[in-house]
Amino acid sequence: MNTRPSSAIGRILDHVVVNAMFDIDAAADCFTELGFALTPRGHHSLGSVNHLMMFGDHYLELVGLPAGSTRLRREILESRLGIDGLVFRTDDAHSTHARLIAARIKATEPQSFSRPVAIDGVEQLAKFATTRLEPGELSAGRVYFCEHLTPQWVFRDEWTVHPNHATRLAELVVVSAEPRAEAQRYALIAGEGSVADTADGAGVQLSLQGFGLHFVDAAGYRVRYGPLACHAADRASYFGALVVETADLHSMGEKLASMACGDPAMVKVVHTTTSDGAPAVRALLLPFNTLIEFIGTVEHAHS
Repeated sequence: MNTRPSSAIGRILDHVVVNAMFDIDAAADCFTELGFALTPRGHHSLGSVNHLMMFGDHYLELVGLPAGSTRLRREILESRLGIDGLVFRTDDAHSTHARLIAARIKATEPQSFSRPVAIDGVEQLAKFATTRLEPGELSAGRVYFCEHLTPQWVFRDEWTVHPNHATRLAELVVVSAEPRAEAQRYALIAGEGSVADTADGAGVQLSLQGFGLHFVDAAGYRVRYGPLACHAADRASYFGALVVETADLHSMGEKLASMACGDPAMVKVVHTTTSDGAPAVRALLLPFNTLIEFIGTVEHAHS
């Protein structure tokens, strides 16, 4: 089991969510082909299903809806296909809810739910408590805080080794008509005030512990990603890309090129460089409206 540090406020990323809607099977196949190690399928008591890609103290979640079910998780059904969730860590959902209300941020009362998980052949119950921003507080997607009541059944060292050598989620790109105002709003919600211009002047950065939120306007987003830009789905703001670090960027690039050649309807790939000149590979997963940028592992990224 991996031991995680705790945090009473949201300066630490807990996870990012990709909503596959009713295509969870295809999404799981796609991310497996990308070289991520997925946890076995989970079934939430709320009526959704998921797979996780673990990175020690945070993770990427594929969430979807089971076909043919009479009970569907409404917030997933009404959300955007693609990157639609940003989840901060809390060790007390009730105190986080109180803080948000005191800051005049509309948030739901903490909600508890669970999902069974098999550990060494024995069924355990992973339990969670979350407090969520009410719809309309942030238009980019679902933003909420998660308290892990049983972290030992979620954060497992055996689930953190990925064939593509991915090491962590590094950054989420948020597209907004007013990047600075949006960044300040996120800082207030997260309980973190470190908002600054990016080094290249192409947006605003909110730096959390080991993770960044990069805010750009639509023009800046298209300059950075060009034809790989995902669909806004009529939102004033949206999550435009997820940046993932890998310890073997060369192999990741070769894998993506092979996937694009084998199925152009599945993925579009561009080999490029970041703003500081480092190599990067960007991939738009077309059926899931999800843009991922792979970069090489950055030294001292967690310091």
